[in-house]
Amino acid sequence: MIIIMIKKTIYILILILISAHVVFAETENAFLEYNGYKYEFQPGDEVKFLNKASQNLMLAEKTKSANNKRFFLNESMRYYFLLSQIDSKSVEAQIGLGRVYDEMKMDKYAQKHFYNAFNLDTKNPKANYYFGNYYFARGDYINAQNYYNIAYRFGYVKSYQLNYKLAIVYEKLGDIESATKYYHQASKLNPKNSEIRKKIRTLNELNYSHSQYYLFK
Repeated sequence: MIIIMIKKTIYILILILISAHVVFAETENAFLEYNGYKYEFQPGDEVKFLNKASQNLMLAEKTKSANNKRFFLNESMRYYFLLSQIDSKSVEAQIGLGRVYDEMKMDKYAQKHFYNAFNLDTKNPKANYYFGNYYFARGDYINAQNYYNIAYRFGYVKSYQLNYKLAIVYEKLGDIESATKYYHQASKLNPKNSEIRKKIRTLNELNYSHSQYYLFK
């Protein structure tokens, strides 16, 4: 009788262990679908997906081959999409998708994802910088100025690229005084750029107090 009870106890313990393993497996592993394919992921894979997406986007921006560019952009989109499915509040995923669609010249989708990133974190400097880039590339300098200024205010004050683009934006808008200020800051961050020094000299020779911007003000 005691042997039978021991056997039953062992059997129950085995069932508990098997059940626990199945539950653990179900919580530790999951699947996502993308373009008809299933991808298994585990907690912590977000970093892996982000790295893969970033690497492919960088390669897409550097390559001169149209076919390679298409391939790298598709790979980057795949990983950014998977990341967005794992974490619906990932600002990085939304910025990445916006940048990929921007490279693909799909304006509507790029703008949508940049808006998503901005709405998730309105003070995120990276989200604002790339949203500013979106408008800058399309000649919408008012919107570019708005997002660039937010990026500047919340962390990108020492970004050479941002200071340089703010200078261009203010120059385009006719605010020569502000343009000169940001050209100076860009020059300090990248003193080897002789073109910026020439630009500063040119602007200093202008009578900016009579420019269209100040007449308008």
